[in-house]
Amino acid sequence: METNQIYAVDAEAHGDGVRLAITIDGRSLDYVIKGHKHSDYKNFFAKLARDIGTRKPHAPKMPQANSEASPTWRPLITTFLSPKSRAGYGDPAVLKTDEGYYLVATSNDALDAFPILHSVDLETWTHKGFVFPRGKAPSWTAHGKKVGDYWAPEMAKVGDEYWLVYTARQHNNALAIGIAKSNHPTGPWIDRGEPLLAGFSYNTTGLADDGSQPVHSGGVIDSHIFIDTNGDRYLYWKRDTNGVWPRPLAALLSKRPELIDKLFSAPADRKTARVAAALLPFAQTRRPMERFFFMQPLIEAVLDNWNHVKAVLARDPDAALIHEAMSTPIHAQRLSDTGELIGKDSVVLVNDQEWEGHLIEGPWVTYQEGRYWLFYAGNDFGTPAYGIGVAVADHPLGPYVKQAEPLLKTRSDWWAPGHASVAPGLDGKPQLFFHAFHPNTGGYNTFRALLTTRLKFDDRGVSCSE
Repeated sequence: METNQIYAVDAEAHGDGVRLAITIDGRSLDYVIKGHKHSDYKNFFAKLARDIGTRKPHAPKMPQANSEASPTWRPLITTFLSPKSRAGYGDPAVLKTDEGYYLVATSNDALDAFPILHSVDLETWTHKGFVFPRGKAPSWTAHGKKVGDYWAPEMAKVGDEYWLVYTARQHNNALAIGIAKSNHPTGPWIDRGEPLLAGFSYNTTGLADDGSQPVHSGGVIDSHIFIDTNGDRYLYWKRDTNGVWPRPLAALLSKRPELIDKLFSAPADRKTARVAAALLPFAQTRRPMERFFFMQPLIEAVLDNWNHVKAVLARDPDAALIHEAMSTPIHAQRLSDTGELIGKDSVVLVNDQEWEGHLIEGPWVTYQEGRYWLFYAGNDFGTPAYGIGVAVADHPLGPYVKQAEPLLKTRSDWWAPGHASVAPGLDGKPQLFFHAFHPNTGGYNTFRALLTTRLKFDDRGVSCSE
């Protein structure tokens, strides 16, 4: 039985990477993770799978091309437009103005945060600068390579101002939502000076690092401003609970290894769970994204057994917080004229379809044909399982009804389409703007291209059109 094996890990920092000695029933195996990139960790887990039979890193099959069934996707930006950008143009938010189109995008841990691009024809794009250039990051955010994370910015025209909402790490490593304002899309941008909506940093018990149990578990990410036809403003965001449960689950499996056989039937998944439990103490000492890299094989094992794992954990009193965190709700709340949250927040969407897996994120609402359409992304952003779904409602706060299948999913020429925004095209008709990876790529700090497709709304739902 795999659960009778003794797994122990001795790890230490080694330059930019990690040196590990993993002991299994008295046999010691030595490894070096050469750097801090996502690919460095995938290489380590590939070697581990070869040596002891754990899960191999996610290696999806090439999707079959189906030009008749696939919508027309038009690539807009397929290479870097600035040497200061590190990850391409993921989580793209496009705003149409009197001067043309402006785009802001994720920058991860780059020293210059949130590239700003401009186009008048949706063909040629020009890099115009950054929302927070090097040395200008808000004081409440953690910044620097391997320290900061600046995700999912979005620009909105509010009266005579431009508002920009975004995700950044606080100094306690928790993800929070900020807001900045400017008189022009290219800035200068003046930050609020503190988070608009703060998150919480968590340890393996499921509690906040100060020992409390906040109402909102984990960080908050992927903010979106929707302005209704009557002028009411709403902020949408995701509660990032998918970042909460993997490490507490590894801790629970370390404390109660008999759970491993109940959760997993495949030998590779059982071994992976034991390795994750053994790696956890050292993983806790690493930066947040590297903690995720250490836990990703366990996450993938859980995803392949998703319904069964959730059912087992639902019956276990020790796993109540873990089970709860496997739901990633999308929240919405009114905004005042000055950009403050007012009233109570509402949960408008949760991950409850099989294709969505352990998360939904990246909400964007648009009003079309007399109804409110909420676009969102689901599943693991770095793999071809990622896709774009859509739900519809008669009020900005729902209730929303999802379409049964994702609107966009991986094709042979573009992988993992996600985190969309909607803006009028040159002809005034709505277009979807989204990111995707080049085939056989994916993961943190990997280039993401900007693509677009036209949208058609009718009584049957939303579809992509020529």
